[in-house]
Amino acid sequence: MVNHKNLRTMLAAGLLLITLACGPTVTVIVTVPPEPTPVEATEVIPTLPPPTAAPTTPPTLGPAAPAGWLLYTNPLFGYQFYYPPEATITETGVEGFPTDELPAGKTPSEYMAELQAMYGNTLCVGVRYGAGYVNISASANQEFRYAICGRTGVGVGTMTDKSNTLMIAGSMYTATGFEFVGEETPCDTLPCHNETLVLQLPDGTRIEYGAAPVEGVTYADYLATTRPVLVQIVTTFVPGP
Repeated sequence: MVNHKNLRTMLAAGLLLITLACGPTVTVIVTVPPEPTPVEATEVIPTLPPPTAAPTTPPTLGPAAPAGWLLYTNPLFGYQFYYPPEATITETGVEGFPTDELPAGKTPSEYMAELQAMYGNTLCVGVRYGAGYVNISASANQEFRYAICGRTGVGVGTMTDKSNTLMIAGSMYTATGFEFVGEETPCDTLPCHNETLVLQLPDGTRIEYGAAPVEGVTYADYLATTRPVLVQIVTTFVPGP
């Protein structure tokens, strides 16, 4: 067993030598007190303080929302985002299911009721703002398995590929889509000239944003007044736990 008195003496001597090595050469006179009369004693082991728990890393949050914006939290999937108070929120649940998913021994109506009870109105959340929209499809609704949650058709015209890079919860994502120009002349209002962009998150959540077919609003007006707000809504998105 290590003699703690000798160990402390050696450590003290080591510290003295280190101190002398770091400064100028000096003469040191050390007065050593007489050794105390040994007495019987039990070895005392110092009590260490309890370990301190490592600090937990706070969740990555999105950028600060503009003053006055409201917070939406999905009750089942837990994701959040902010939106302007003048925007309109809609929630959609199960509208159908693939025929090959019907469990044996259940009728379609029974299984539909079961799915609706499971997901409620959480699968698709829409934000309508000005001449545009944001649709968020939950991970359980990949490829619109149970509910349509985005654009399904464009009409006859020309589509030009578009992309937009956004930061969401500290990570960069690229939304891809198209700008659509119909065959009508003139073709400057949104029913004829519009855009749709989509990004996929690693957990399967799908976010779509773009121009709504609003009569009397031009694509140029949409780009100037609505699209920046849609992008701001998307960048406040924080995935669920």
